[in-house]
Amino acid sequence: MVSSISAFGAESTQTGIHHHYQAPRPLGMGDAFVAVANDYSTLFYNPAGLARLENGQINASMDFSGSSSIVKFAKDVSDLGSATYADDNAKYQAFGNFLQDKYGSHYSGRFGLFEGMWVRPNWGIAVLPMDMTVEMEIHNQGAPAIDYRAYLDTTLAYGYGADIKGVPGRLSWGTTVKFVNRGYSAKQFTALDLVADSNLFKKEDLREGYTVDVDLGMLYTPDLPAEGIFSMLRLAKPTFGAVIRNVADYGFGSSLKLINKTPGQAPEKLYRVIDIGTKWEYPSLWIFGGRGVLDIRDIMHPYFNTRRALHLGFEFDWSVASWWKGQYRVGLNQGYLTGGLSALFTVFRLDLVTYGEDVGYYNAPKENRIYMAKFNIDI
Repeated sequence: MVSSISAFGAESTQTGIHHHYQAPRPLGMGDAFVAVANDYSTLFYNPAGLARLENGQINASMDFSGSSSIVKFAKDVSDLGSATYADDNAKYQAFGNFLQDKYGSHYSGRFGLFEGMWVRPNWGIAVLPMDMTVEMEIHNQGAPAIDYRAYLDTTLAYGYGADIKGVPGRLSWGTTVKFVNRGYSAKQFTALDLVADSNLFKKEDLREGYTVDVDLGMLYTPDLPAEGIFSMLRLAKPTFGAVIRNVADYGFGSSLKLINKTPGQAPEKLYRVIDIGTKWEYPSLWIFGGRGVLDIRDIMHPYFNTRRALHLGFEFDWSVASWWKGQYRVGLNQGYLTGGLSALFTVFRLDLVTYGEDVGYYNAPKENRIYMAKFNIDI
Protein backbone atom coordinates (compact mmCIF):
# COMPACT_ATOMS: atom_id res chain seq x y z
CA MET A 1 0.00 0.00 0.00
CA VAL A 2 1.18 3.55 -0.72
CA SER A 3 0.15 4.64 2.76
CA SER A 4 2.76 2.34 4.29
CA ILE A 5 5.63 4.20 2.60
CA SER A 6 6.82 7.43 4.15
CA ALA A 7 8.05 10.37 2.08
CA PHE A 8 11.30 11.84 3.33
CA GLY A 9 11.78 15.22 1.59
CA ALA A 10 15.46 15.20 2.55
CA GLU A 11 18.13 17.77 1.72
CA SER A 12 19.82 17.61 -1.69
CA THR A 13 23.08 15.64 -1.84
CA GLN A 14 24.42 17.10 -5.13
CA THR A 15 28.12 17.99 -5.19
CA GLY A 16 28.48 20.03 -8.40
CA ILE A 17 30.02 23.50 -8.03
CA HIS A 18 27.52 26.28 -8.75
CA HIS A 19 29.06 29.53 -10.04
CA HIS A 20 27.17 32.70 -9.19
CA TYR A 21 27.74 34.15 -12.68
CA GLN A 22 28.78 32.54 -15.96
CA ALA A 23 29.40 34.01 -19.41
CA PRO A 24 29.52 32.12 -22.73
CA ARG A 25 32.86 33.48 -23.88
CA PRO A 26 34.82 32.05 -20.91
CA LEU A 27 32.77 28.83 -20.97
CA GLY A 28 33.71 28.19 -24.60
CA MET A 29 37.41 28.21 -23.69
CA GLY A 30 37.08 25.92 -20.70
CA ASP A 31 35.75 28.63 -18.35
CA ALA A 32 39.30 29.99 -18.06
CA PHE A 33 39.19 33.79 -18.06
CA VAL A 34 41.03 35.08 -14.97
CA ALA A 35 43.97 36.48 -16.96
CA VAL A 36 41.95 37.53 -20.06
CA ALA A 37 39.35 39.78 -18.43
CA ASN A 38 38.98 42.23 -21.34
CA ASP A 39 35.23 42.59 -21.87
CA TYR A 40 32.07 43.29 -19.84
CA SER A 41 32.30 39.97 -17.96
CA THR A 42 35.56 41.07 -16.31
CA LEU A 43 33.33 42.64 -13.67
CA PHE A 44 32.67 39.14 -12.29
CA TYR A 45 35.63 37.11 -13.58
CA ASN A 46 38.46 39.47 -12.57
CA PRO A 47 37.74 43.14 -11.77
CA ALA A 48 41.41 44.03 -12.27
CA GLY A 49 40.62 43.87 -15.99
CA LEU A 50 38.63 47.09 -15.62
CA ALA A 51 41.96 48.92 -15.33
CA ARG A 52 42.95 47.66 -18.78
CA LEU A 53 39.81 48.36 -20.79
CA GLU A 54 40.53 50.75 -23.63
CA ASN A 55 36.90 51.40 -24.57
CA GLY A 56 33.49 51.33 -22.95
CA GLN A 57 30.97 48.56 -23.54
CA ILE A 58 27.24 48.26 -22.89
CA ASN A 59 25.83 44.74 -22.98
CA ALA A 60 22.13 43.84 -22.60
CA SER A 61 21.27 40.18 -22.92
CA MET A 62 19.15 37.12 -22.34
CA ASP A 63 20.64 33.64 -22.12
CA PHE A 64 19.28 30.10 -21.96
CA SER A 65 21.21 26.91 -21.21
CA GLY A 66 20.56 23.35 -20.18
CA SER A 67 21.08 19.68 -20.78
CA SER A 68 19.40 18.49 -23.95
CA SER A 69 16.75 16.32 -22.28
CA ILE A 70 15.57 18.53 -19.41
CA VAL A 71 12.49 19.80 -21.26
CA LYS A 72 11.35 16.26 -22.07
CA PHE A 73 11.99 15.13 -18.49
CA ALA A 74 9.89 17.98 -17.05
CA LYS A 75 7.09 17.22 -19.53
CA ASP A 76 7.15 13.51 -18.67
CA VAL A 77 6.79 14.28 -14.96
CA SER A 78 3.91 16.64 -15.70
CA ASP A 79 2.19 14.09 -17.94
CA LEU A 80 2.49 11.37 -15.29
CA GLY A 81 1.04 13.71 -12.69
CA SER A 82 -1.99 14.59 -14.81
CA ALA A 83 -2.73 11.05 -16.08
CA THR A 84 -5.71 9.01 -14.83
CA TYR A 85 -4.99 5.99 -12.59
CA ALA A 86 -7.14 3.28 -10.99
CA ASP A 87 -5.81 4.25 -7.54
CA ASP A 88 -2.83 5.82 -5.78
CA ASN A 89 -0.94 2.53 -5.81
CA ALA A 90 -1.03 2.48 -9.59
CA LYS A 91 0.12 6.10 -9.71
CA TYR A 92 2.96 5.34 -7.30
CA GLN A 93 4.02 2.38 -9.44
CA ALA A 94 4.05 4.55 -12.56
CA PHE A 95 6.26 7.19 -10.93
CA GLY A 96 8.50 4.52 -9.39
CA ASN A 97 9.06 2.81 -12.74
CA PHE A 98 9.71 6.14 -14.43
CA LEU A 99 12.38 7.15 -11.92
CA GLN A 100 13.95 3.70 -11.93
CA ASP A 101 14.45 3.97 -15.70
CA LYS A 102 16.25 7.30 -15.15
CA TYR A 103 18.67 6.19 -12.39
CA GLY A 104 21.94 8.12 -12.60
CA SER A 105 20.65 10.78 -15.01
CA HIS A 106 21.35 14.47 -14.38
CA TYR A 107 19.29 17.36 -15.76
CA SER A 108 19.96 21.07 -15.55
CA GLY A 109 18.62 24.34 -16.91
CA ARG A 110 19.63 27.96 -16.45
CA PHE A 111 18.41 31.26 -17.81
CA GLY A 112 19.25 34.92 -17.27
CA LEU A 113 16.69 37.53 -18.23
CA PHE A 114 17.27 41.20 -19.16
CA GLU A 115 20.80 41.32 -17.80
CA GLY A 116 22.62 44.61 -18.25
CA MET A 117 26.27 45.63 -17.83
CA TRP A 118 28.06 48.88 -18.53
CA VAL A 119 31.83 48.97 -18.28
CA ARG A 120 34.25 51.80 -18.94
CA PRO A 121 38.01 52.12 -18.46
CA ASN A 122 38.50 51.70 -14.67
CA TRP A 123 34.88 51.02 -13.64
CA GLY A 124 31.70 49.11 -14.37
CA ILE A 125 28.18 48.38 -13.12
CA ALA A 126 25.84 45.41 -13.56
CA VAL A 127 22.16 44.69 -13.00
CA LEU A 128 21.19 41.01 -13.19
CA PRO A 129 17.49 40.90 -12.23
CA MET A 130 16.91 37.16 -12.67
CA ASP A 131 19.52 34.40 -12.93
CA MET A 132 17.77 31.07 -12.33
CA THR A 133 19.33 27.61 -12.20
CA VAL A 134 17.59 24.26 -11.71
CA GLU A 135 19.51 20.99 -11.32
CA MET A 136 17.97 17.52 -10.89
CA GLU A 137 19.50 14.11 -10.40
CA ILE A 138 17.76 10.74 -10.22
CA HIS A 139 19.03 8.27 -7.63
CA ASN A 140 17.95 5.58 -5.22
CA GLN A 141 18.59 6.00 -1.49
CA GLY A 142 16.00 3.64 -0.08
CA ALA A 143 13.41 4.66 -2.70
CA PRO A 144 13.45 6.11 -6.24
CA ALA A 145 13.88 9.88 -5.89
CA ILE A 146 14.47 13.16 -7.70
CA ASP A 147 17.20 15.15 -5.98
CA TYR A 148 16.87 18.80 -7.01
CA ARG A 149 18.31 22.18 -6.14
CA ALA A 150 17.36 25.57 -7.51
CA TYR A 151 18.90 29.06 -7.36
CA LEU A 152 17.20 32.37 -8.14
CA ASP A 153 19.68 35.25 -7.90
CA THR A 154 19.21 39.00 -8.29
CA THR A 155 22.50 40.89 -8.38
CA LEU A 156 23.60 44.52 -8.34
CA ALA A 157 27.34 45.14 -8.71
CA TYR A 158 29.87 47.96 -8.99
CA GLY A 159 33.50 47.42 -9.90
CA TYR A 160 36.61 49.58 -9.97
CA GLY A 161 40.13 48.86 -11.24
CA ALA A 162 43.40 50.76 -11.57
CA ASP A 163 47.10 50.24 -12.27
CA ILE A 164 49.69 50.20 -9.48
CA LYS A 165 52.57 52.49 -10.43
CA GLY A 166 56.26 52.06 -9.74
CA VAL A 167 56.63 48.31 -10.42
CA PRO A 168 58.37 46.60 -13.34
CA GLY A 169 55.86 45.59 -15.98
CA ARG A 170 52.16 46.34 -15.55
CA LEU A 171 50.37 45.48 -12.32
CA SER A 172 46.62 46.09 -12.02
CA TRP A 173 44.16 45.59 -9.21
CA GLY A 174 40.37 45.69 -9.04
CA THR A 175 37.41 45.06 -6.82
CA THR A 176 33.73 44.28 -7.41
CA VAL A 177 31.19 44.97 -4.67
CA LYS A 178 28.10 42.75 -5.05
CA PHE A 179 24.63 42.80 -3.55
CA VAL A 180 23.01 39.40 -4.13
CA ASN A 181 19.47 38.41 -3.16
CA ARG A 182 19.10 34.63 -3.43
CA GLY A 183 16.13 32.32 -3.47
CA TYR A 184 17.20 28.72 -2.96
CA SER A 185 15.62 25.31 -2.62
CA ALA A 186 17.26 21.89 -2.21
CA LYS A 187 15.16 18.77 -1.65
CA GLN A 188 14.59 15.18 -2.61
CA PHE A 189 11.24 13.91 -3.89
CA THR A 190 10.33 10.23 -3.79
CA ALA A 191 7.73 8.61 -6.02
CA LEU A 192 5.35 8.91 -3.05
CA ASP A 193 5.89 12.68 -2.89
CA LEU A 194 5.08 12.89 -6.59
CA VAL A 195 1.85 10.94 -6.08
CA ALA A 196 0.76 13.58 -3.58
CA ASP A 197 1.88 16.51 -5.77
CA SER A 198 3.85 16.28 -9.02
CA ASN A 199 4.71 20.01 -8.90
CA LEU A 200 8.38 20.04 -7.85
CA PHE A 201 8.77 23.78 -7.54
CA LYS A 202 6.79 25.41 -4.77
CA LYS A 203 7.20 28.97 -3.59
CA GLU A 204 6.93 27.93 0.05
CA ASP A 205 10.00 25.66 -0.31
CA LEU A 206 12.27 28.56 -1.27
CA ARG A 207 14.75 29.81 1.27
CA GLU A 208 15.61 33.46 0.82
CA GLY A 209 18.40 35.78 1.90
CA TYR A 210 20.66 38.59 0.76
CA THR A 211 24.32 39.33 1.17
CA VAL A 212 26.89 41.99 0.31
CA ASP A 213 30.34 40.72 -0.62
CA VAL A 214 33.51 41.70 -2.46
CA ASP A 215 35.79 40.16 -5.08
CA LEU A 216 39.44 41.26 -5.23
CA GLY A 217 41.53 40.71 -8.37
CA MET A 218 45.07 41.25 -9.66
CA LEU A 219 46.64 41.14 -13.13
CA TYR A 220 50.36 41.24 -13.89
CA THR A 221 52.11 41.49 -17.26
CA PRO A 222 55.91 41.39 -16.93
CA ASP A 223 58.11 43.79 -18.85
CA LEU A 224 60.26 41.40 -20.85
CA PRO A 225 63.60 42.46 -22.31
CA ALA A 226 63.84 43.37 -25.99
CA GLU A 227 66.95 41.21 -26.41
CA GLY A 228 68.12 37.87 -25.06
CA ILE A 229 66.49 34.54 -24.36
CA PHE A 230 63.20 36.03 -23.16
CA SER A 231 62.77 38.49 -26.05
CA MET A 232 60.73 35.98 -28.10
CA LEU A 233 58.13 35.92 -25.33
CA ARG A 234 57.32 39.59 -25.83
CA LEU A 235 55.01 38.71 -28.72
CA ALA A 236 53.03 36.34 -26.46
CA LYS A 237 52.43 39.10 -23.88
CA PRO A 238 52.18 36.63 -20.97
CA THR A 239 49.76 37.80 -18.29
CA PHE A 240 49.06 36.29 -14.87
CA GLY A 241 45.95 36.81 -12.77
CA ALA A 242 44.45 35.95 -9.41
CA VAL A 243 41.06 36.57 -7.81
CA ILE A 244 39.73 36.08 -4.30
CA ARG A 245 35.97 35.75 -4.63
CA ASN A 246 33.48 36.50 -1.86
CA VAL A 247 36.12 37.74 0.55
CA ALA A 248 33.68 38.27 3.44
CA ASP A 249 32.04 34.84 2.96
CA TYR A 250 29.21 36.24 5.02
CA GLY A 251 26.39 34.04 3.77
CA PHE A 252 22.71 34.90 3.30
CA GLY A 253 21.83 35.51 6.93
CA SER A 254 19.31 38.32 6.38
CA SER A 255 16.16 38.33 4.23
CA LEU A 256 14.09 40.94 2.43
CA LYS A 257 11.23 38.39 2.26
CA LEU A 258 10.51 39.24 -1.36
CA ILE A 259 9.87 35.65 -2.46
CA ASN A 260 8.87 33.90 0.74
CA LYS A 261 7.46 35.75 3.75
CA THR A 262 8.76 32.97 6.02
CA PRO A 263 12.11 32.12 4.37
CA GLY A 264 13.41 29.87 7.17
CA GLN A 265 16.90 28.41 6.78
CA ALA A 266 19.45 30.52 4.85
CA PRO A 267 20.28 29.66 1.20
CA GLU A 268 23.55 28.06 0.16
CA LYS A 269 26.27 30.70 0.46
CA LEU A 270 28.56 31.97 -2.29
CA TYR A 271 31.76 30.50 -0.73
CA ARG A 272 35.13 32.18 -0.50
CA VAL A 273 37.36 30.75 -3.26
CA ILE A 274 40.61 31.61 -5.04
CA ASP A 275 41.11 31.47 -8.82
CA ILE A 276 44.49 31.82 -10.52
CA GLY A 277 45.29 31.87 -14.22
CA THR A 278 47.56 32.81 -17.08
CA LYS A 279 47.08 34.03 -20.68
CA TRP A 280 49.42 33.84 -23.68
CA GLU A 281 48.68 35.61 -26.97
CA TYR A 282 49.72 34.13 -30.30
CA PRO A 283 50.65 36.19 -33.38
CA SER A 284 47.93 37.57 -35.65
CA LEU A 285 47.69 36.09 -39.12
CA TRP A 286 45.54 37.78 -41.77
CA ILE A 287 42.13 38.30 -40.11
CA PHE A 288 42.89 35.90 -37.24
CA GLY A 289 44.48 36.25 -33.82
CA GLY A 290 43.94 34.70 -30.43
CA ARG A 291 45.18 33.40 -27.10
CA GLY A 292 45.67 30.37 -24.92
CA VAL A 293 44.55 30.33 -21.29
CA LEU A 294 44.97 28.14 -18.21
CA ASP A 295 43.15 28.56 -14.89
CA ILE A 296 43.06 26.73 -11.57
CA ARG A 297 39.67 27.60 -10.07
CA ASP A 298 37.54 27.19 -6.94
CA ILE A 299 40.45 26.63 -4.56
CA MET A 300 39.00 26.23 -1.00
CA HIS A 301 35.51 25.31 -2.22
CA PRO A 302 34.14 22.34 -0.20
CA TYR A 303 33.67 20.34 -3.45
CA PHE A 304 37.10 21.24 -4.86
CA ASN A 305 39.28 18.58 -6.43
CA THR A 306 42.12 18.71 -8.92
CA ARG A 307 39.95 17.52 -11.81
CA ARG A 308 37.34 20.23 -11.26
CA ALA A 309 40.02 22.86 -10.71
CA LEU A 310 41.60 22.55 -14.17
CA HIS A 311 40.33 24.90 -16.89
CA LEU A 312 42.18 25.16 -20.20
CA GLY A 313 41.25 26.83 -23.45
CA PHE A 314 42.10 28.52 -26.75
CA GLU A 315 40.37 31.41 -28.47
CA PHE A 316 40.69 32.44 -32.11
CA ASP A 317 39.62 35.97 -33.07
CA TRP A 318 38.45 36.94 -36.53
CA SER A 319 37.61 40.42 -37.73
CA VAL A 320 36.31 41.56 -41.11
CA ALA A 321 35.45 45.05 -39.85
CA SER A 322 34.85 46.79 -36.54
CA TRP A 323 31.13 45.99 -36.89
CA TRP A 324 31.55 42.40 -38.13
CA LYS A 325 33.78 40.15 -36.03
CA GLY A 326 33.77 37.24 -33.63
CA GLN A 327 35.65 34.33 -32.07
CA TYR A 328 35.91 30.54 -32.13
CA ARG A 329 36.83 28.67 -28.94
CA VAL A 330 37.74 25.24 -27.65
CA GLY A 331 38.71 24.12 -24.18
CA LEU A 332 38.65 21.69 -21.30
CA ASN A 333 36.37 22.35 -18.32
CA GLN A 334 36.57 20.06 -15.27
CA GLY A 335 37.88 17.28 -17.51
CA TYR A 336 35.30 17.70 -20.32
CA LEU A 337 35.53 19.31 -23.76
CA THR A 338 34.04 22.73 -24.49
CA GLY A 339 33.45 24.64 -27.69
CA GLY A 340 31.87 27.92 -28.64
CA LEU A 341 31.52 30.73 -31.12
CA SER A 342 30.52 34.37 -31.08
CA ALA A 343 29.50 36.68 -33.91
CA LEU A 344 28.93 40.44 -33.71
CA PHE A 345 27.07 42.15 -36.55
CA THR A 346 26.65 45.91 -35.94
CA VAL A 347 25.17 45.91 -32.38
CA PHE A 348 23.75 42.38 -32.36
CA ARG A 349 25.82 39.60 -30.87
CA LEU A 350 25.10 35.87 -30.72
CA ASP A 351 27.02 33.52 -28.41
CA LEU A 352 26.72 29.74 -28.67
CA VAL A 353 28.57 27.27 -26.46
CA THR A 354 28.55 23.67 -25.32
CA TYR A 355 30.46 22.51 -22.28
CA GLY A 356 30.64 19.63 -19.83
CA GLU A 357 30.75 19.93 -16.06
CA ASP A 358 31.49 17.37 -13.36
CA VAL A 359 28.40 16.51 -11.27
CA GLY A 360 29.74 13.28 -9.80
CA TYR A 361 31.56 12.54 -6.57
CA TYR A 362 35.23 12.79 -5.62
CA ASN A 363 36.29 9.40 -6.97
CA ALA A 364 33.42 9.00 -9.44
CA PRO A 365 33.27 11.92 -11.92
CA LYS A 366 30.21 12.23 -14.14
CA GLU A 367 29.61 14.57 -17.07
CA ASN A 368 26.63 16.85 -17.46
CA ARG A 369 26.65 18.17 -21.05
CA ILE A 370 25.14 21.66 -21.37
CA TYR A 371 24.19 23.79 -24.40
CA MET A 372 23.90 27.56 -24.12
CA ALA A 373 22.69 30.42 -26.32
CA LYS A 374 23.00 34.08 -25.41
CA PHE A 375 21.36 36.92 -27.35
CA ASN A 376 22.97 40.32 -26.89
CA ILE A 377 22.78 43.95 -27.80
CA ASP A 378 26.42 44.96 -27.59
CA ILE A 379 27.46 48.58 -27.97
